[in-house]
Amino acid sequence: MSLFTRIRERRSVSPASPRSAWEDEFSGMVRRTFSGKKVGRETSLQMISVYACQSLIADGIASLPVDHFSTVGGRRTAVAQSPRWVRQPNPFQTPYAFWHRVIVSLLSDGNAFLAVIRNDAGVIQALYCLHPQDVQIEDGAAGDDRYRVSGVEELLSRDSILHIPAFTVPGCSRGLSPLDMAREAIGLGLTAEEFGARFFSQGTTMAGVIEHPGTPRPDEAKLLRDMFKKTHAGIKNSHTVGVLTGGASFKPITMTPEQAQFLETRRFQKAEIALLYRVPAYLVDSSVTSTWGSGIEEQNKFFVDQTLMPWMVRIEQAVSTFLLPGQQVLKFNLDARLRSKTKDRYEAYRTALTNGFMNADEIRSLEDMDPLPKKNGQHFYMPLNLAVVGEEKKAPEPAPAAPDVLDEGSPPAPVDSTPEGDQGNQETPNDDQHGT
Repeated sequence: MSLFTRIRERRSVSPASPRSAWEDEFSGMVRRTFSGKKVGRETSLQMISVYACQSLIADGIASLPVDHFSTVGGRRTAVAQSPRWVRQPNPFQTPYAFWHRVIVSLLSDGNAFLAVIRNDAGVIQALYCLHPQDVQIEDGAAGDDRYRVSGVEELLSRDSILHIPAFTVPGCSRGLSPLDMAREAIGLGLTAEEFGARFFSQGTTMAGVIEHPGTPRPDEAKLLRDMFKKTHAGIKNSHTVGVLTGGASFKPITMTPEQAQFLETRRFQKAEIALLYRVPAYLVDSSVTSTWGSGIEEQNKFFVDQTLMPWMVRIEQAVSTFLLPGQQVLKFNLDARLRSKTKDRYEAYRTALTNGFMNADEIRSLEDMDPLPKKNGQHFYMPLNLAVVGEEKKAPEPAPAAPDVLDEGSPPAPVDSTPEGDQGNQETPNDDQHGT
């Protein structure tokens, strides 16, 4: 029976015997905060800002394509035939579902544990993301950690479990859970939400006490209270007119939500959760105006650089170091997310084409277009007036003299020096003048 089969069977019986609330609280998974709310890994998602931050990061990374490269002689080239687990980690999940689960595990528990399934020859066949609470780490010498998985008797080594930690402290192999670190902030946010819900469901617009001038019997006081509550309690009875008889008067003693800064408290808790995950606050709270960049492209780049990139590098380096051979690496392709406007993109293509570091076919492939026919798009171009930096520019050599059209042995042509006007008066010599 394989490792994943045993783990899957163990997880399949868990709904029949769910973990009790007492066991969760005793184990530290659920703790009561100072605000009175019990906060755990799953209850934290009831706070919308926590769910939104985890969804933004997990969806943003899981939607990216995964590339497989090999580095030879300092040159990185795409691997022609990647292993199947690189393209689809396991037969039961799409790549999106698998990587989404890995990211959520990191964002909630601070650790991701991947079960590595190998064949008899040791070749990787599939990867499965385990529930982080099912894995315990037993520190070994020189970093040779062992892993104890619920439902599996023997200890597992790094060959069977790939551990990807998030924020770690010296001397501890397990990463810190962001939700554990922000438990009080999440508890305060959940308490504020419950306060608002109870206010609209049970509150009255004239909250306070009823003062009676006399000394009513207990049953009369109870009847007066119940009648007043029935008439004015609840959202349907808000802003109704109250009528008290027998000399009784109503005295408000509670503060309004505005006086208690209810809305400001909720907005501050949203900003704190966004700060916990380093998500720009304007992505969580629509009332916050972004101060970064002058357009959506700059804001998107900020989100990629500061929020998504650290999580992606953790996964890329772990998979490349421990699962891929030699100089092979795994990379999330960010080109699709950083895609600029059409005009700016075409300007960048023109710069790449005219400077000779991209050809037409490479540009067309980025635009999902077929190559040019007859390999016409595989040529590289560069300007003709470029020179190597640091070399003196030589002066152009003088052009050679035009060659003489006559042969060297032929005599020069006679030059006629007779004036043009005297050509008609010139006498032709005859035999008599030569003394015949």
